[in-house]
Amino acid sequence: MAFYLLSFHGALVGFTGQRLHPLCPTAGTSRATTPIVLDAQHNTLAPGGAFVQAQPISSIAKRPLVALRAGNAYLSSRSSTQFDAVPLCATWEHFLLLPPELADLLRTLLRGAWHDGRTFVGQPTCTGHELRLGPHTWPVEQLQAEFRADTLTLWTSAAPQKVTLSASPSRVLENLLENVTELLEVGAFRRALSPWATVDDVREQVLKLSITPSAIAPCIVLAQLCCQCGQGELGMQFAVYAQSFAQMADLVWLQALIALRLHDHARAADLLAVALRERYPKQDFSATLPALLARLPQGEDALLLVPDMLYELDLPGFDERFDTLLVPMRLAAKNGPDIRQIYAMLFENAYQRLNTATDLRLLETEARLNGLSWWTETAMGHTSWLAGLMAEADAHYAIARRLALQAGAMPSPDNAGIFSWLGAQECSQLASRAIPDRTGVSRWEWRFSPAGTPPALCLVFACDSANFHLLPGLILSLLQAYRQDRSSGPVQLCIGVANPNTEQLAFLRTIADWLEQYAASLRLSFGHGATAERDTALEPALRYLILPDIVARFRCPVLTGDCAGYFPANTATLLRTLKNTATYGFDLALFNHDGRQSHGTPWGIGTDTAYFGEPERLPAIAAFMNDYLNTVYTPKSTVHTAMDRCALAQMLRHFILPHWSSLSVRFMNEGAAVLVMPAGSIAAGAVLVSQADVLHDLAVHTPRRPTKPTPPTA
Repeated sequence: MAFYLLSFHGALVGFTGQRLHPLCPTAGTSRATTPIVLDAQHNTLAPGGAFVQAQPISSIAKRPLVALRAGNAYLSSRSSTQFDAVPLCATWEHFLLLPPELADLLRTLLRGAWHDGRTFVGQPTCTGHELRLGPHTWPVEQLQAEFRADTLTLWTSAAPQKVTLSASPSRVLENLLENVTELLEVGAFRRALSPWATVDDVREQVLKLSITPSAIAPCIVLAQLCCQCGQGELGMQFAVYAQSFAQMADLVWLQALIALRLHDHARAADLLAVALRERYPKQDFSATLPALLARLPQGEDALLLVPDMLYELDLPGFDERFDTLLVPMRLAAKNGPDIRQIYAMLFENAYQRLNTATDLRLLETEARLNGLSWWTETAMGHTSWLAGLMAEADAHYAIARRLALQAGAMPSPDNAGIFSWLGAQECSQLASRAIPDRTGVSRWEWRFSPAGTPPALCLVFACDSANFHLLPGLILSLLQAYRQDRSSGPVQLCIGVANPNTEQLAFLRTIADWLEQYAASLRLSFGHGATAERDTALEPALRYLILPDIVARFRCPVLTGDCAGYFPANTATLLRTLKNTATYGFDLALFNHDGRQSHGTPWGIGTDTAYFGEPERLPAIAAFMNDYLNTVYTPKSTVHTAMDRCALAQMLRHFILPHWSSLSVRFMNEGAAVLVMPAGSIAAGAVLVSQADVLHDLAVHTPRRPTKPTPPTA
């Protein structure tokens, strides 16, 4: 029987020309290079038998070992790269007899990388005449094997427990890589318009997988990319393959999303149930899940509702990387309004994350998949606006408003401005039309401070009776600031209150009376009355609606602000600096200093404070904003939550931006704040300063009349 000879370091004894050398078991043979074979029956070696002979090793029982000897010299594998001749026979001079079938098995094992179940164990090593793979070690001569498809089962008579290995890459993965390579060659991915995926992304993942076939991450990414590029079936196969090695609920969710995109709603429902059961084994979904699962087989894209369901249950969501499969996506015709609303919200969020180059791909793909929609028109309006195409933007917003109202939809707060946006042409016609007072503010009653020294500045605030509790803190901070420094000149504080009660009006009268009697440079004027509706959306606009009454009374610069703010101690210095260095001031976080908006929405302008420093233009500005608000406002409507920002943005567009280069515009979002806004939780309702606190402060600072001397007694 013929045997190969295996060295201590796992190499065969090879023969090339007249040279003995280590030969890797996986190396090919040729006429010039061949492994030496021992004929055990005749104890002869071929080739090389003329000068070297095999000598059995009897000192190590039960192992078929021989030494190769020539005279007093032994062939040694002390080095793993070359043989040597030594005078002693020890471990490195022992060679294992290897039958051809075991040599073939060893070659197969060493050529590939392997998975032990779902664990990647890599390539085996062969040292000390033993095969090592992961946690397993087998004597090479005892190995027994069974091949079946992609698997190889190993065991020995001494260790009968079988270990089943699967090749890496498997035939399944090789077929997947072959399919994706063919699609790349024919250009099937080039037609993809997804903003999240490009053909180069696909190539990159294929390269990574071809280098490291055992890696699961490229398979997961390819599942997404293939689906986004219109190859959903191939994407599903990659996801299933990844799931076979990584038992993760997130991968089942990924398969559910792909099934949804393939319009296999029944399969998506089954996969969703499995994903939720595996991810949240102790959670009871009986209150919400059955109805959701029932909608999927009926053809609705109810998978879109899952993230919100998990949020409402205070559960962590699935892997957010897979959310890119939800947008853009062709929506089912049977979808209910709730699903379309959720999809619109996801689309809005996706659009905000993109730059101009990729958002065009998103818009194009979304329009191709779902046609005309309010969310697409809104995004097209934003893109046009930022590109300087104002007329196109106005047209898109008008269409978006009409579609949203027809659908009864509610955009995100950032996009709520579509309901209150007037185009440039409509704005230019405001001054030429008689616009009725839809808000009721023009009928308010005003109590102005008595005529005296003209004010150097008006501070304008307004609120409804529900938020009147914010005013005491604002007033007290202003009183304290002006006690420290009056250098900014006489200041007129103007406050408007919608639907006040008698206690609130009495408080304002007390403040106004005290200031008239005891304050040298601070006065209070206030207006009050009913509004057409008790509407929380109207409150932020009140400060602009009362401007016409104020600028008709006082001819000076105006600062408008939010009642939730408070004045810092150095208010006088800040106001004096503002008046001396700026003609206007706005919160322009989305603008550069050349007056160009770089991102966001047209109405993405801050309204906490605004400064108007040209008194001669204020009547026209106040009239414009009043007419704008009364044009867009609809009583009993809940959609005009951004009309104050829209009015301010269009005022900026018509009165400020055309003259930007000749004006000095202060960015109120930069530098020290003239009006400090507290944290959201404080502004939301915490009462830090009460009316009693303000009245106590006034009492403390009321000058005491000198006591009359007692007349002397007779």
